[in-house]
Amino acid sequence: MKNLFYFLVFSFAMFSCRPKPIDINVDSAPSKLVVFSHAIPNNVMIISLTKSFSALDGLTEAQFADLLVSDAFVQVKVDGIVYDFYELTPGFYASFTSVISDAKEFELIASHDGETITSNTSTSTKVNFKTFQPIVEKTISDTNVFLQLAFDDIPNQQNYYMINVYRKNASGGVDGVNYFNNGNNTLAETILLSDLEFNGTYDKTIKFDNLYHLDSIAVTLSNISKEYYNYLTIRTQSGSLFNQLNLEPLNYPTNIENGYGFFNAHIPDVKFDDLGQY
Repeated sequence: MKNLFYFLVFSFAMFSCRPKPIDINVDSAPSKLVVFSHAIPNNVMIISLTKSFSALDGLTEAQFADLLVSDAFVQVKVDGIVYDFYELTPGFYASFTSVISDAKEFELIASHDGETITSNTSTSTKVNFKTFQPIVEKTISDTNVFLQLAFDDIPNQQNYYMINVYRKNASGGVDGVNYFNNGNNTLAETILLSDLEFNGTYDKTIKFDNLYHLDSIAVTLSNISKEYYNYLTIRTQSGSLFNQLNLEPLNYPTNIENGYGFFNAHIPDVKFDDLGQY
């Protein structure tokens, strides 16, 4: 009985000391244009434009289409030559001619409803695969897919690299990546590397759980800037382009003036293969 008395006194004291809840009103961050770019060597560049949203407001899948920006003015100056971009579908803009090739300097300007954003970027030295070899390991219970990948680091400078692995699907729609025709590309995995992680030559055999023995694949290797590397480090778990766009961008690194996202124009080395041949 005595112990019960002490317990009740302690509980009452703790309850009495609990502070009263305080109402906090936080305004949502203003919506701004968000940029995502994807360039395919000797092909078109894709620019996507969406509107940012606040995590305080929430966002449902049905509301996502409302973030896609239509009827925007989009223009990219490439080594001093101006290219107008045309709307493919709401939120996605492309040049009708190749703007990447051997170009070095890129300047983006985009406007919508009185809001204008700008950005500048440049390409880094292209790096090619030294080794690209799919390995399909068939066992009684399972089939495993590996890729042996190797490339030489550019010496005498700090470098950052990105390896993307895409698999062909039949989902349809628009995804901004055109290795297997529009809408048929699934990003299976992204590997981000600093050359501080290896010495001279990167050479690894990697198991990919998201690849299957009958897949057609495209694997890209890009030399990217430190700023883009930092940006992607935060977003590597986002998956498809739509998932990447459907993330609140407010706290991510950006090279967009008066907006969010990242404008880049790296030149990847691209390898295609059919795993069904192994």
